[in-house]
Amino acid sequence: MSSGAVSALGRSTRWELTDSADVAGDVGHPQGLTRWGDGWLASTVHPGPGRGEILEIAGDGEVVRCVDVTDGERIHPGGLCADAAGCWIAVAEYRPRSTTTVLRVDRELAVVESFVFDDHLGAVSALDDGTLFAVSWASRRWYRLDTTGRILDQRTTPTRWVDLQDVGAVDAHHVVATGVGSIGAPNGSVQFGGLVVIDVDALVVAHETPVSAWMPSGRVATYNGAHIDMTDDDLAAVMLHCLVDDTTGAIGTWSVQPHRNPTATHSRVGGDRAEPGRPG
Repeated sequence: MSSGAVSALGRSTRWELTDSADVAGDVGHPQGLTRWGDGWLASTVHPGPGRGEILEIAGDGEVVRCVDVTDGERIHPGGLCADAAGCWIAVAEYRPRSTTTVLRVDRELAVVESFVFDDHLGAVSALDDGTLFAVSWASRRWYRLDTTGRILDQRTTPTRWVDLQDVGAVDAHHVVATGVGSIGAPNGSVQFGGLVVIDVDALVVAHETPVSAWMPSGRVATYNGAHIDMTDDDLAAVMLHCLVDDTTGAIGTWSVQPHRNPTATHSRVGGDRAEPGRPG
């Protein structure tokens, strides 16, 4: 997938809901979603019993496997991105400025590596050079880490209009992140989705745009776990897959062809918020 194709998305992009698969059983409060063979790997937290899980989900929504990744008070698995050999998963305490156990699982979902990090990591993705990109609770801080947890680079997030919930590698130098924000309005809070392309070498925003896509429930598509991929044909449609709603969930797929949106433009929205749009 090319970061250029994702960067062609803009405020005027029209997303079309083209598919939806109900996930069997209680999906808890989903956090991350990534391709896993012909299906999906999702991370989720059950706040009541205090349990974090990763779910292997078939393309038709059947839960093939459920693995408990709880580590004491660390019950909150975050956004994730699979590669050919497995996946890194951050499991944190359910509060900001806490601690995280970062796990590397193989294709059988067995833990093969781990380290503890002194902050709440809300999402983590492996990069082509063997390092990791991670964001803290509500993406207030961005990190480049090695696979032992040593900090190679870090910065306070340069964009605060959405809280990033899930991340995925796009190419050797970029990740694409999705999230949610909110603003106060006369009739109450207004929620909106967002997509951010991040240059991981410089830790800067390469592109950001609102995402105008909602589940039938009314919840914005990028509220929880999300994954972006592309078709390999000449029309190269970008597809946004999201596991959005809590407890009873469905994986929705929205499609768009960026080259058919000639008026799509780069969109930057500034300003801080006192509270995150969707904490945890």
